[in-house]
Amino acid sequence: MTTPFVDFNQQVIEEFRANHGRVGGMFEGARLILLTTTGARTGRPHTTPVGFLPDPGRLLVIASAGGADRHPAWYHNLVANPRVTVETGLFTLVADAVVLEGAEREEIWARAVESDPGWAQYQRKTARVIPVVALHPVRMSHADLPEGGLLKLMRQEDRLTANRVTGPDTFDTVLTALSAGPPPLPPGADTSEPFTLPVPGRWANASGRAPQEAGVVLYVHGGGFEQRMPAFEHPMAYHLSKAAGRPAFNVDYSLAPEHPFPVAHDEVVTAYRALLAEGVPAERTVLVGESAGATLVLEMLLTLRAEGVALPGAVVPVSPITDFTLTNPSIDAPAGRDAVGREVLEHVVGQYLNGRPNDQAPQSPIHGDLAGLPRMLLVVGGDEALLDDSRRYAEAAAEAGVEVTLDVYDGMPHAFHIAVLPDPQLPVGATFLKRLSAWLGEDR
Repeated sequence: MTTPFVDFNQQVIEEFRANHGRVGGMFEGARLILLTTTGARTGRPHTTPVGFLPDPGRLLVIASAGGADRHPAWYHNLVANPRVTVETGLFTLVADAVVLEGAEREEIWARAVESDPGWAQYQRKTARVIPVVALHPVRMSHADLPEGGLLKLMRQEDRLTANRVTGPDTFDTVLTALSAGPPPLPPGADTSEPFTLPVPGRWANASGRAPQEAGVVLYVHGGGFEQRMPAFEHPMAYHLSKAAGRPAFNVDYSLAPEHPFPVAHDEVVTAYRALLAEGVPAERTVLVGESAGATLVLEMLLTLRAEGVALPGAVVPVSPITDFTLTNPSIDAPAGRDAVGREVLEHVVGQYLNGRPNDQAPQSPIHGDLAGLPRMLLVVGGDEALLDDSRRYAEAAAEAGVEVTLDVYDGMPHAFHIAVLPDPQLPVGATFLKRLSAWLGEDR
């Protein structure tokens, strides 16, 4: 016989799994995971919805039990058996649980209370010290993998790092902030040309360094292969330059439908080759593309490798189309009000390919051989129609031996990173730039 609490928990679990990590009612908008522990007495699996805090490389959970005088059952279970399973809605993780103590526990607890004062209320209700637990991922699988897929991903575990990035922004806050248009470049911003490239574009340098010494961000804009918005793109290049610590060049490639594939593709390849010819080190070059530009960036890697050209040191595709067959499930089931859906994508593919095959590389990057490509930071919104394009490309690249970090920004739409432009900068934009800088690390 089940209790009302057990029935309620089961309803939440079913809703969470059916909606890729989202639930309504009292938990709407909450950060939830499903935590499966092994019963300390029974040895049977027990699944419980719990709140979490994101932290680099791990998830943090708090055994509040609503302020009850006893620790929750799941806490006793993971103390006895620290190996647990975590469902995020996007991925399923096997993780090791570590109970935090001392100064580390106090630091995390203070952060938790700052983000949600309800934790402090729970602590005031009980004499016990509420435990804080860190969940360290051991391996990961895609939530929608068919049976047998886990073994394939286990071979990738050292190559693919997936992060669910959460924050206060929503589709509406991003849209509202951008409605005023892009701000101008800061006064005195360096837009001088250190040298001329054979492809049109604009320089922006917030680093104070020379391309031959610092390297270059080669920034390839979005717009469905048929639009450009210089007023937005030039400030974006400046922000990327500042975050990456090197000058940025924003490529003005030719647009479809007048110039279908491979015209733009060839132009971005030419721009990259020209940078190398000017003495810019390949290993100090970072390719950053958004939307259609991210697709072009992934395309050009395959061509550069085939032609024996030294590959860039790092690649950052944001919201790319990686499979022009448009067969990924998220295209027809975006979680939010993404402006890019099947109708838009079918138009984009038709204009760009102009009758060329949609299941061949380089134009459809996931259909190519991805072995030997540079390390990648794939960035995508959790509410995007193109979410699966990034997830499945990340898995394929990792399987081919590429070092991949996949950042899924919870609740964000297609190409949300444009939130770096408003002044003051939105939290999600600031987070994107900070994570880019941190990911580049010593390569900045």
